[in-house]
Amino acid sequence: MDRKRAYIIWFVMAVAITFFAYLFGATWYWALIIGVLSVAAIVGMATGAMYWKQKKLFENAAKFNIDLKNGKIHPADLRRMYFSGGKARKDALFIASQAMQCSVQEAEKRLSERVNKQAANQEMMRQQSGGKQRRGRPR
Repeated sequence: MDRKRAYIIWFVMAVAITFFAYLFGATWYWALIIGVLSVAAIVGMATGAMYWKQKKLFENAAKFNIDLKNGKIHPADLRRMYFSGGKARKDALFIASQAMQCSVQEAEKRLSERVNKQAANQEMMRQQSGGKQRRGRPR
């Protein structure tokens, strides 16, 4: 949601709360103060709750050597986080679904499948080469 739309929603909420406060017998200036402070409290609590959840997610991911601030997610660390279970499993599914841009069910399907050694080595070689193909020795 863009900022302009958010400000419009906040303004409409403040007007509605002010209107109800005025209908219940508050003077116009007290109704205005009640409306503005109520919206400010709602927005502040929602922002604080989102910040707290994000902080917990970053801390939980850091325990498994995943750096979400810089976007460094190693598949092996994510898989280890997934198989540890509990809250870490839910966080790993959320991180995987966002990183792979897919649904949580598809991310769970991809994380739960066991990788054999040959596929892991091929993936590691592909990541190390950076997707470049080698064309022999330069002359």
